Amino acid sequence: MIGTRGAGITRRTAIVGGLAAPLIIPTGIRTGHAQAVNRDRIILGMTQEPVQFNPLLWVNAGTENIPEVCMFDALWDVNEKGEFIPNLAVRIPTAENGGISADGLVWKIELRPDVKWTDGEAFSARDVEFTYQSIINPGIAIRSRSGFDIIKTFKVVDATHVEIELSKPYVPFAWSWQNMHIVPQHLLSKEANINTSGFNSQPIGTGPYLLKSRVAGSHMIYERNPDYHRGAPKVRQFIHKFVPDQLVLYGQAKTGEVDYMGLSGVPSDRWGEARALPERDLLTTPQPWVQFVYFNCGKPQFRDAKVRKALYIALEMQKSIDDVYFGTYKRTLSYLQPTHWAYDTALRDPTPDPELAARMLDEAGWRVGADGVREKDGVKMQFTMSTTAGVPSRQNTQALFQQNWKRIGVAMEIRNFPASVVWGEYTTKSQYDTELVSWEPTVGMDPDYTARAHSKQIPAKYGVGSNYSQYENAEVDGLLELGVTQTDQAARKKTYARIQEILADEVPFAPQAGTYQGNLKKKQLTGIKPTGYTVNCAWNLYEWSWA
Repeated sequence: MIGTRGAGITRRTAIVGGLAAPLIIPTGIRTGHAQAVNRDRIILGMTQEPVQFNPLLWVNAGTENIPEVCMFDALWDVNEKGEFIPNLAVRIPTAENGGISADGLVWKIELRPDVKWTDGEAFSARDVEFTYQSIINPGIAIRSRSGFDIIKTFKVVDATHVEIELSKPYVPFAWSWQNMHIVPQHLLSKEANINTSGFNSQPIGTGPYLLKSRVAGSHMIYERNPDYHRGAPKVRQFIHKFVPDQLVLYGQAKTGEVDYMGLSGVPSDRWGEARALPERDLLTTPQPWVQFVYFNCGKPQFRDAKVRKALYIALEMQKSIDDVYFGTYKRTLSYLQPTHWAYDTALRDPTPDPELAARMLDEAGWRVGADGVREKDGVKMQFTMSTTAGVPSRQNTQALFQQNWKRIGVAMEIRNFPASVVWGEYTTKSQYDTELVSWEPTVGMDPDYTARAHSKQIPAKYGVGSNYSQYENAEVDGLLELGVTQTDQAARKKTYARIQEILADEVPFAPQAGTYQGNLKKKQLTGIKPTGYTVNCAWNLYEWSWA
């Protein structure tokens, strides 16, 4: 989930209004009985609903990636092995093939000549240029400018060639383009305000599918693009269905009402049952997400790093993993998965230590009042924690943390919302107190965390970035700026180790665990390639088919 809100229709109004769409749900979506395979369509079921469909503006990663991959393309993708593979570009630029200069500053990209937008217009280098210009436009609420903000010159050589010069080395530049899909210049250049454009709810792209209809709160229906440049999708219709309750969705995956259960996946306590289901496959895969408790550093309770650290070390993190996630999640002490090459193995787990946490709060001036709740300067140490409603594992985690904090005189109220609400302006405008949330690295699988931790990436203040915790630290800013320029991996690892050390001490977000998913599909559904290199479970949708 990267970026800012305020772009386009609001999430709240979109969820109520939706597109003009038929109110009749396609056959088989509502029925509670087992379904035979309909080889003419694929139904993907998820607990969260996308609202924003413009790839420049989306916020809810993993969810809004689905309309993105249906309707749009990037210059290149990343496959299940972590390898970049060409999409709109003919090849991946490298120093060896002459696509990247020896100093890493000049990138030459050749584009496919056979790509068309789904309205029939030809795709060209002008679309790539316009996408870049939109990204750096301060008036557009872009989800991430990482890498694009250091482009010195962008030159359209001809219809199928662009040349980009960077002002300084930027190691994860290939990830920046992989994570950003291209939008049509011939349509969006005519819009007075991309943030509020009707395009954002009814886009035109180059992707394998076209959006035909949407019923807010229920589903979206796509039809294949017969002229797709990588070959027409093998299945005519793709349905993205929304079932907010994870257990209800799991039931539909068991009965066959959905063909593939994506995103949150099968509840951890049902993995054994799911593995034994006939005619089903359980695909278990580590994901790029790390789950955190996010503190809003702009709120008076959380401005003091010592207080945030105390609240963190009071939590029974490993117990939550063992008892709630049945060991399927893996403890991490960082914003990175423990298996990431840049993970700081010197970090030590400070949790749980409620006695130390209580002393630290005392020392910080938060004393237990007559009602048993700590207070300081007339402010109570009481606050809310929010997350997506309808996910039992998260609710159970919240309940455990609520008990942990109550023992040290801290009152936390659980206040959950539908995904379309909690990940809207409630998050991006930093209106929350604390959240239980899973975020991925902001530039693909690179350790760069600028968008989430740099003081100039606070959307509530600057209208850009995804530093929703409103965390500010000058040393971290400098280290983040340094890390993306270091071409030597050992030097980079040292830089990011220091960043992780500071974050572990100041705790703008308290890491819980690296996430693993168990996604359930029908055995006959082929072509799905689970991956830990992207949050998009449908990254290769155009290859899915029925055996």
